[in-house]
Amino acid sequence: MKTAIATVLMTLGVCLATSRAHADTLFDNTTSSIFAGAIGDGTILFGNGFLLDNGSLPTGSGRTVSGGDIAGGWTVFQPFEVTGPGWNVTTIGVDGWRVLDPMGLGMLGTLLPDSDGDPDEANPIASNTFFLATDAFNSNWRDEAFDVTLAPGIYWMRWEDNGDPGFWSAIFNAPQGLNSFSRNDAGSIFPSGPTALRIAGTEVPAPGAFALFALGLGMARRRRRNA
Repeated sequence: MKTAIATVLMTLGVCLATSRAHADTLFDNTTSSIFAGAIGDGTILFGNGFLLDNGSLPTGSGRTVSGGDIAGGWTVFQPFEVTGPGWNVTTIGVDGWRVLDPMGLGMLGTLLPDSDGDPDEANPIASNTFFLATDAFNSNWRDEAFDVTLAPGIYWMRWEDNGDPGFWSAIFNAPQGLNSFSRNDAGSIFPSGPTALRIAGTEVPAPGAFALFALGLGMARRRRRNA
């Protein structure tokens, strides 16, 4: 019986857990630019963990997110990929620092679907407000609840001011991840490297995983009764 249960648990673990490095390329139809990068997603078993972690480079610089009064206003778009059977997202985190926040409204992060390699801004999935700290040389990760289930595919996080024209912050660059881009209020697009993004939650169970587990337990019970 112990051997049967152990075999089923190992099979279920393989179905629920993945650990891989993956390279993807996105094509932006508006600028004919290629955005390429590598993502690493974590090993997820039965508990919460990081499904994606681009890491962070807190070097006193970063990607500007600002209102219209600061250098023409800047919005940052960071893509990421959902792998396997899908993700149950609990929190989305960003690392960076705040320069100015006169109205105390923080930075707005919005989760967007993909549309042929571009963020679909007309159909936002969820959003939350992030209040970054003021230290430009140390990690200031802020993780906020999103509580969404995402099917496999490409998604985007959009970082922008939250209605304050005097808002100014910077998102730290990251050592890995899909390349991002910035857009100013005039509509100009500027491709750049990955930004500090991390996503926590659990993988959606692979199809048939729990059915296989239940079948294994049933076989173990029958063997115990016949022993």
